Amino acid sequence: MSLTPSSLALDLKTQTLASARRLAGDSADLGELEAVSFPERKTERWKYTSLQALADGHMNAVANGELSQPLPALSEFVVTITNGTLTGSTLPDGVSLKQDSPTVNGLETPFAVYNSAVAQPVVLEVAANTRIEQPVHVQIQSASDAPAHCNPRVIVKLNTGAEATVIEHYHAEGQALTNAVTALITADNAKLTHYRLQGEQASSLFIGTLVIDQQGVSTVDSYQLMTGNRLRRNDVHALVSKSGAELNMKGIFVVRDKSHVDNQICVEHSVPNCESDQNFKGLAGESGKAVFNGRIHIHPGASGTNAELSNKNLLLNAGAEINTKPELEIYNDDVKCAHGTTVGQLDPIQQFYLQSRGIPAAEAKRMLSLGFVNELLMSLPHEKVAEWATPWLEAELVHARPAGDAA
Repeated sequence: MSLTPSSLALDLKTQTLASARRLAGDSADLGELEAVSFPERKTERWKYTSLQALADGHMNAVANGELSQPLPALSEFVVTITNGTLTGSTLPDGVSLKQDSPTVNGLETPFAVYNSAVAQPVVLEVAANTRIEQPVHVQIQSASDAPAHCNPRVIVKLNTGAEATVIEHYHAEGQALTNAVTALITADNAKLTHYRLQGEQASSLFIGTLVIDQQGVSTVDSYQLMTGNRLRRNDVHALVSKSGAELNMKGIFVVRDKSHVDNQICVEHSVPNCESDQNFKGLAGESGKAVFNGRIHIHPGASGTNAELSNKNLLLNAGAEINTKPELEIYNDDVKCAHGTTVGQLDPIQQFYLQSRGIPAAEAKRMLSLGFVNELLMSLPHEKVAEWATPWLEAELVHARPAGDAA
């Protein structure tokens, strides 16, 4: 089924409102959802991403399929969310699980607003002055043989002096659309290491918002690894809201075949003397399409800000496409900001050198591609995640998924 962008936007709004009334009841306050407009191709931040895949009717049904390949556990502490519903949890001392959601700041897309109206939230709260030694592995899974969707919502809250690692890990099978919201909220002297691992089946779809809300003088290190699928849209909104806060984001995205990834990242510096660093690398092969829009917004009064953004990309062949745009919006003179993006191709001289040493062309290409992102891969601080990420990336570069792990 194919609709014009305008009629599709109206149709999606009609579908989500009807679904919200079914899931949340007629008494639910849907005023915010009723007020939002769904994006068209003329919507600036959606200009490279078509929602035509959703014309199949994903928003009309809720995913309820069974998974054929559950995710491997990367920690002894695991929280499992299946088709948007909490289905299991094993947590360390000092971490509590609740399902009454606090207000999440920085939600901007209509899909995030819809999630707010219908989701069953999972809130993980780390007690004050508690250090969690092992990561908490949050497995977010969905499956559906027919077009359908689910709405996982995960909120991680670190109280004063808390330290923790959270692995946010997605797995989807069939034609499931995962419409996700994740919020990371940190208080004074908190330290959070966050991983977002996204490698669902190519037929699945993902639209999600990640909010990083540094309400205290805290440090957040976020590592985001993703492959393309039929539709992948990642909106990352970071709110650096307390002087002395530090945010570091690193990421790798890989698109192959006709898969798609759209990363929209905005870091808001609203107070003085904070630091942020974004470092993302992309690989695109075959007819894959990747989008990266990184934005640094320095508000009035945010003097002493130190913010950097780097996005380097590699086209593996002539049919692939990468659209990248860095943005600086600065309303203060006393700041230090830098940004840069590149899009290039494999060096034919390096490839020839490897082939002249008896290495087949495909293997030489894989080695050079891996070398391009290896710096970020080697920076992963947790061994279990690195053990998952290395074969994941190598398999993507030879155009196959790891055996026994569809994620």
